[in-house]
Amino acid sequence: MFIAAVMTLAIFQVAPVPEACAYDRDAMLALTPEDFDQDLTGGWRPLGNRDECREVAADLLAAYRETHWGDLDVDQLHTNYWHEGQLRAALGQRDRAVRLLLAGVGPSPIPDGKADYAIGTVAFLLNDLPTLQAARARLAATPPPPGFEESARTFKERYGRDLVWPLNLDVLDGLIACFDKPYGEAYGQDCRPAA
Repeated sequence: MFIAAVMTLAIFQVAPVPEACAYDRDAMLALTPEDFDQDLTGGWRPLGNRDECREVAADLLAAYRETHWGDLDVDQLHTNYWHEGQLRAALGQRDRAVRLLLAGVGPSPIPDGKADYAIGTVAFLLNDLPTLQAARARLAATPPPPGFEESARTFKERYGRDLVWPLNLDVLDGLIACFDKPYGEAYGQDCRPAA
């Protein structure tokens, strides 16, 4: 009986979080959805941007979604799924990533390219180059939605970076250019075309 209890504890023991990945869980879960997701220096992003902390960040995204399930609007929920899926993909957790990425795309009455970006990303994870290339072509042909110029100005003011249409076309170009690489590498700036 004692041996069975010890073995059960060993099976369910959680790996320790690297010290560099430590964070205040209560404070993170108390953040507004905007601060949790869109603050580039706070929320989950500083963890997710460090290779050794990606799994911690992915788990934090899942915990935030679970904690705030009834409080998140549809876009916030989809964004949360998408970002966890990206982290899981970078960790090599392909099957889990695919499910999360697909959950991260909602139907949109305005063609905004998100579905083609998702299809392309999932095609990359499934080693389906023709589908990735087709999604890239559809994304490249997507016209900007009404109000994009204003959104681009706001983005530039807030983050100091240009917002270029079509969104994420450079990411799909990078996935195509580095199709033989792992997602974490192919998603990176080194695989994307020079701006």
